[in-house]
Amino acid sequence: MKKIFIMLFVVCSSSLVFSQDDSYKELLVEFMKSQGTLETMDSTFEQLSGMFGGMVDKEKLDAFKKEMFEDLVDVLAPIYKKHLTEQDLKDAVAMFNTPIGKKIAEKNPIIAKETMAASMSWGMDLGAKMQELMN
Repeated sequence: MKKIFIMLFVVCSSSLVFSQDDSYKELLVEFMKSQGTLETMDSTFEQLSGMFGGMVDKEKLDAFKKEMFEDLVDVLAPIYKKHLTEQDLKDAVAMFNTPIGKKIAEKNPIIAKETMAASMSWGMDLGAKMQELMN
């Protein structure tokens, strides 16, 4: 009887943990959507696809993006969970649903695209200057 109770406890506990993880991941996805992360990722994937001459089939690319996003959430969830509670994420989602939050989320993909190009140029200049210092 004692063994059955212990097994039931372990099964219920692990189910609760998985349920909490799924709940946190769902909230993290909502947070990422609200802050414009999905649009930024789409923009990045479109840029990468363009680098390959648009040779990637759209249906395959969409499936790949979905899979990569799910993988990313799995990787990021423990990190976010270490630093932000579910309430923190809920509050952030609420903030991104305000007018300024929506503007920030809307502009994030554009800013990311422009900063990527600027950062690459800056990095090349930095590399050249470091090379000069070494001579």
